[in-house]
Amino acid sequence: MNKGIVSVLKLALVAGLMVFVFRQIPFQDRLVFRAGAGTGVADSQVVEIVGTWQADPIRFTRDGGAVEQLARGVQPDGRSLEIEPGFLTYWRNLDPLLFALGAFCYFLTALIAGARWWWLLHVNGTDVSLWETLRFTWIGIFFNTVMPGATGGDVVKALYIMKRCPGHRVQVMVSVIVDRVLGLGSLALLGAIVVLFALDRFADIAIGIWGVIGGVGMLGVVAFSKRLRGLVRLTWLLHRLPPRLGHVLRLVDQAVFFYRDHKWVIGASLFAGVGNHVISVASVVFIGHALGVGMPTFEYFVLIPVVNIITAVPIMPNGWGIGEAMYQKLFGTYGAPHLVGVPVALAQETMATRGVALSVLYRLHLTLWSLLGGIFVLFEKDRVTRADIDREADLERKEDAVEPPAHGG
Repeated sequence: MNKGIVSVLKLALVAGLMVFVFRQIPFQDRLVFRAGAGTGVADSQVVEIVGTWQADPIRFTRDGGAVEQLARGVQPDGRSLEIEPGFLTYWRNLDPLLFALGAFCYFLTALIAGARWWWLLHVNGTDVSLWETLRFTWIGIFFNTVMPGATGGDVVKALYIMKRCPGHRVQVMVSVIVDRVLGLGSLALLGAIVVLFALDRFADIAIGIWGVIGGVGMLGVVAFSKRLRGLVRLTWLLHRLPPRLGHVLRLVDQAVFFYRDHKWVIGASLFAGVGNHVISVASVVFIGHALGVGMPTFEYFVLIPVVNIITAVPIMPNGWGIGEAMYQKLFGTYGAPHLVGVPVALAQETMATRGVALSVLYRLHLTLWSLLGGIFVLFEKDRVTRADIDREADLERKEDAVEPPAHGG
């Protein structure tokens, strides 16, 4: 299928998912009255909150009229008042200091990820400098985040390294694959460790994460063992997969042998990645607290790895649409119990709205950071062109048509 058509279809699907998500969350502020504690909604009035939504008494206007105020909780008529801010009201009351801390944490994660990739490249025999690797990492972030086309940031940053280090094409591609696999693996490991401390609440998530880690671990054992590779006829299987999937998995297979004598590098990179993802989740935590989401910090470290693993699959540009749907579902489900005394349906709607507000704000903030990569592109003397990308695609297609070496099975 034509790449342009694929890109248009992806963008259309993103738009459809975003419409679906936003149709389920309120954009208007509401005063919610209940007949008594723990009962359903007796009356809901649309208002516009004046000042912070966390104030008590809450200040608001109705239909542009005079400013009124009401205390939260039980009213003189016996009803109980709760506040349900609209989507944009959370943004208007953003704490700038906490948001800045969250943004700085993301900046650190990008630097650490770039340094890890430089280490993998260095072990693989390339002489690219740390500064160059960091620069190309930001360019990759730019293409992943801002550019909606079919060409991912991983391909673009790899091409920049190839132009810098001619003759190291395979080593560079392998390093990119290993870097991505280690990133996802360390993210899953973080979630798997944290979820052990709350199995009573997150049993279903624990089963999913540990199932993935167990499966990947078994594949790793097979890949490193010549005897097991021969028993399962691994090379034969890889060559008979669909071309695109088979090509990626064969690169992973090559990576096993490139780094076979550097297992300590793989192990150290994996655990360094866990530390980097702690900072990455902390970025979301600070921005969530800046919005007043109300989710305990611990639970971010369970839910955010799940969201990030799913959105890392290159289906949608930068995970837009899928990420919002995941935040809406997970924050609505697991965040609702933290709104004590609020009926379940209202608590789920409120936390789902906060989750989507956090997701959209976080992705917009990533987009702003990615513009740094755009600046690097503008000042790059030897830019990657469409011809370079097409040439790499042709090489990959030719490699797919050639039987790979046996590698012991």
